[in-house]
Amino acid sequence: MRLHRLLNLFITALLLTGLDCFAQAALTHTHIEQAIPEDQLHIAAIMNLIKPESSIIALSVWDLADNRSVFQQHSNALMNPASIQKLLTALVSAKQLGQSFQYRTQLLSEQRLNITNGKLKNDLYITFSGDPTLKQRHLIALIEQLKQAGIHTVDGNIHLIGHHQAQLQAPGWVWDDLGICYAAPVSSFIIDKNCVFARLSANGYNKKASLKVMGKKPIYIENEAVFTPYQKNALPCDLQLIRKDSNHYTLKGCYAGAKSLPLAIAINEPQGYAVNVIKAIFKQQKIALTGQVMVNATLPISNNNLQPIATHLSEPLPTLIDEMLLKSDNLMAEALLRTSAEAFKQEPLNFKQTTQALVVILQELGIELEIANIADGSGLSRYNLLSAEHVMAVLKVIATHQDYQYLLQSLPIAGIKGTLKYKRYFNKPPLKYKVMAKTGSMLGVSNLAGQFEASNGKKYLFVLIENGLSPKIKRKQKAPFSAILLQNLMDMPLVHYPKVDLPKEPSIP
Repeated sequence: MRLHRLLNLFITALLLTGLDCFAQAALTHTHIEQAIPEDQLHIAAIMNLIKPESSIIALSVWDLADNRSVFQQHSNALMNPASIQKLLTALVSAKQLGQSFQYRTQLLSEQRLNITNGKLKNDLYITFSGDPTLKQRHLIALIEQLKQAGIHTVDGNIHLIGHHQAQLQAPGWVWDDLGICYAAPVSSFIIDKNCVFARLSANGYNKKASLKVMGKKPIYIENEAVFTPYQKNALPCDLQLIRKDSNHYTLKGCYAGAKSLPLAIAINEPQGYAVNVIKAIFKQQKIALTGQVMVNATLPISNNNLQPIATHLSEPLPTLIDEMLLKSDNLMAEALLRTSAEAFKQEPLNFKQTTQALVVILQELGIELEIANIADGSGLSRYNLLSAEHVMAVLKVIATHQDYQYLLQSLPIAGIKGTLKYKRYFNKPPLKYKVMAKTGSMLGVSNLAGQFEASNGKKYLFVLIENGLSPKIKRKQKAPFSAILLQNLMDMPLVHYPKVDLPKEPSIP
């Protein structure tokens, strides 16, 4: 339905309460200069009819064809962006690394191999690059090359090369999340996403449950958990994972029900885990080690004195960004941002230095984040503060700059792929196929940012940030606020304005 036509008689009053200062100023001059654009009135009417009572909404809508802002509400307010912050990371990675970038993991040795009767007397070096897609099977494939060369014993040491990071989680990550895989630690040493899967099974009520770790993983979990019968008015029954040193854990507490429970446990100490994985692979390949497996921040000898035995390359950057945006992969986001920032600064960085580099890189693209607070690259930190206009500035660069337009194709598409494939009301008309956007959700937060195509044939960029959403209200909602809003925006009236040239893009170094 066309709300702007039905509500014309009292739209002025609604606008005064619903728009930012610039819209109110425009309204003041309506009778002197010109009428408020019909599409602006349309959105204002919608917002005043459907805006939530208990949560705060920031909204920005941009007409791509006319290069103009259609609507802004609370668009400069700093709010929690959650995972729409990954849009910033995607743009920084695209600018700094380029589409041909691939992570490289190598098995190296000294130039002249000293092999006698199957014994290698050289030291070996495995370089870890922080590849968030590196798996144990990739490392097996590297080490198998030694077996194929007839080596059954290594008399030298094995050096695992990677930066030592004292801070593995960003400031503001919730303590309760740190043992869970979506908050896995960020490190040069990433194997199987620094995540171990397990299954907890009942042995009867109030009896110690069985815990099985999937695959032979070098971690230890002391299990004290039990299953209890489900009772409607019983006190809450929760499991607790206590993290200890050396990738040791204690699982305690209770779980109401009898069905087995899958667990995804984040590695606590990536360096130690990598050492134990490498030892296990050599044992599996029946290659004896007489030396030590040790960790070094840098190669102890010159690159000129080394030769590659085997190399593993990740997929190119566009594929990595696909996975980050479609699956909202936090570890991928943190790894890509860390890699981009270190390439920019040419030195190892901590979280604070990494996010400072992000601000500078985006500033080179004309995006100012001076008043924002950036704590990580994934949006997982509760310390992050961005405005809708900050995110809109990123979207405009992506949508209008030829070098970055491919990033739009990595966004989830309503009813088709990514986190919007099965999302309620997005998986059917009128939103199906018509919305491509990054989701951002955590407790009290429900955000969406991307592009939609209205029934008038125009494409619009939009940023919707909703903070303060009560979990109880969310459970009772028949449809998400974002879906209701976008369904109404599909019926946007067609407005043509003289095309306004955007400021000239800064040259890309």
